[in-house]
Amino acid sequence: MLHLIPQPKRLIEKNTFLTKKTILADLTNTDQRLKKQICKLPLDENGIPFYIEYGTGEREGYTLSVNDTEITLTADGIRGAFYGIQTLRQIFAHEDIPVCEIEDEPDLGYRGFYHDVTRGKIPTLETLKWLVDQMAYCKLNSLQLYVEHTYEFKEYAEVTARTGCLTAAEIRELDAYCKENFIDFIPSLATFGHLYELLELPQYKHLTEIENHVVDQIFWKDRMEHHTIDPTNPESFSLVKSLIDQYMPLFSSEWFNICCDETFDLKNGRHKDEDTGKLYVDFAKKIIEYVRSCGKKVMMWGDILHQHPERISEIPEDVLLLHWDYGANPDIDRAARFAKMNRTQIVCPGTRTWPYFCEDITNALSNIAQMADAAYKFGARGLLNTNWGDYGNTCSLSLTMCGIFFGAAKSWNISTKQESFLHDFEVLVYGFEGGSAHLWELSEIETKISFMQLCRRYSNHLYEKQLECLQPTPETIRSAHTRCLSLMDALTAETWREDSYREALLLAAEAVLVMTEIYANITGTEVTKHSDVETWLKKYRTAWLSQNKEPELCEIEKLFRFYA
Repeated sequence: MLHLIPQPKRLIEKNTFLTKKTILADLTNTDQRLKKQICKLPLDENGIPFYIEYGTGEREGYTLSVNDTEITLTADGIRGAFYGIQTLRQIFAHEDIPVCEIEDEPDLGYRGFYHDVTRGKIPTLETLKWLVDQMAYCKLNSLQLYVEHTYEFKEYAEVTARTGCLTAAEIRELDAYCKENFIDFIPSLATFGHLYELLELPQYKHLTEIENHVVDQIFWKDRMEHHTIDPTNPESFSLVKSLIDQYMPLFSSEWFNICCDETFDLKNGRHKDEDTGKLYVDFAKKIIEYVRSCGKKVMMWGDILHQHPERISEIPEDVLLLHWDYGANPDIDRAARFAKMNRTQIVCPGTRTWPYFCEDITNALSNIAQMADAAYKFGARGLLNTNWGDYGNTCSLSLTMCGIFFGAAKSWNISTKQESFLHDFEVLVYGFEGGSAHLWELSEIETKISFMQLCRRYSNHLYEKQLECLQPTPETIRSAHTRCLSLMDALTAETWREDSYREALLLAAEAVLVMTEIYANITGTEVTKHSDVETWLKKYRTAWLSQNKEPELCEIEKLFRFYA
């Protein structure tokens, strides 16, 4: 049986298997982008002859025929040929390869991934290229990186010296790499809300909606909740234009995401007694008009528009609205609202890695499935699967892959079922049958041993504002402790084909064990100590630096050392 992600629309497997497991390909006149992918196949001069034919169309479908005599791939255009090669790569990853026929095309045209590089973790260029490779492999075609202060803007120079950032050279190189993989790399920039680091600077503090703001809670939470820029001050728009002018030229995409989400402070700041819906739309329209004047198409988050439905019609009709909802049972009526108003939208679920050390797979798969179904039902342009970094972005990118691949699977083939996907995923990606069960086990344990609640406790130690803190019961702690140890024993004894995933899961399991013993200490619950904070932190630092830049790692280390 073939394990493919996404599952093709039509797949016929014959009862015979290939006797050869290599391919002969004439690459003389092959497009360089296709050539690079073909070179990832097992090539040999005695292999099965491989023939590609495609036209000049834009459709992404393809047909693929695989037998001992020849392999043929036909497509309407080069994109379809590219995706057909990804399927062929997955086929040849199997030990037993059946003779097969495939006809395939996507259900949703836009199939994207959105990754937070602002809240604690900035990937290296090599890591981002690895991410693009995984996206191409599962037929995603758009990438966005969430940026507030983590680019070398001149206004943020004082901040980036502390937090680190992506450079212009890195962005441009990533843009070129995305183009090689038929991925549209779209700039996404906070331009209205979420300007915390900028508006905390003395020279810009007068532009914040919340006057005389005093930090009174852990900075991860404070930074998420504030700051919105004053939309009535002319300096605000000039500042936003400057950020856009510095960032936009780095990208070849025709799109620009202006964000404009979670402008919480409009309801609580200096203009709280005014018509905040009008204030919001008027400022958003100024940003939209400016970006359009630069020759770009505009997309923006739709959450604030949902709060002011009477104002939606004031946003230009060509603006693409991003409808997000990350709950296990999302509010589908909001997607229906945009559809009834004939507004073009992209539906945005989440991998639910925040605030965890591995993805909350129960929530993520339920959320992604329902949001993808809504996108298909309401004629959305596509699906943009999000991966946020609240509370330090503690989760390894390797442990978001199940959610990423499921989003890719559902947006290509809406009929994808969770159970069959998980089997395909563990065989194709992890290279170990049972790997997804381990992921599920750790996810269940971690939802009961909350890193976020440890953060809130730590915040209460640092500041006078006392956040409500929940804690697990002694019974929950003892059960989680036993389950963690059992899981770690199992992972230690195994070897996966793609063993880096097992190593990442084992390190995350050790993090949960550390937290379990911290909670045991807090609550006076007796458990036999098996972890050491400093030993785990050393391993965590090594893993972090293998994929990411350093700066905000120290904040996670401070928290754990406080509890140690």
